[in-house]
Amino acid sequence: MILTEKMGEGSIVKAEDRKRDPNLDAIQKVGAAVVSDGKVMVVRKKGQRTDEYFMAGGKMEGEETQRQTLVRELQEELGVEVADYQYIGSYEDLAVFEGTPIVLHAYCVHIAGRPQPHNEIKEYAWIDSEFESKGFKVSSIMAQHVIPRLVEMGQI
Repeated sequence: MILTEKMGEGSIVKAEDRKRDPNLDAIQKVGAAVVSDGKVMVVRKKGQRTDEYFMAGGKMEGEETQRQTLVRELQEELGVEVADYQYIGSYEDLAVFEGTPIVLHAYCVHIAGRPQPHNEIKEYAWIDSEFESKGFKVSSIMAQHVIPRLVEMGQI
């Protein structure tokens, strides 16, 4: 199910087709909760000063839609293609690296291809809903919103 938003004159825009909102005073990112075999992928960046894991993904550029950002970021960061995806929500927080407000548009994603860390990605790991007891630290948006939503959806 893709959530939609009414946009003037009764037209409806799917979440995946939304572009960056120029009126929003926050970093706008698209995050990929890549799932496989009951686990979700988390990544860490090169030179990162924390041991926290995040979702793959990144900032929306120019006139990109959320879907275009999702596809581009997974190709750039992990060298994989998006096989299937589902919008799961948009969440607000403070960006760990930038210390500024962030809005993260999250998607549950199934990929095609074998992930290989590229660009700023140092490594990735697969975690389940018991990640804390296994010593994994994840971003607050993942811990508080995305992982519970994936459990609710039966993905992990």
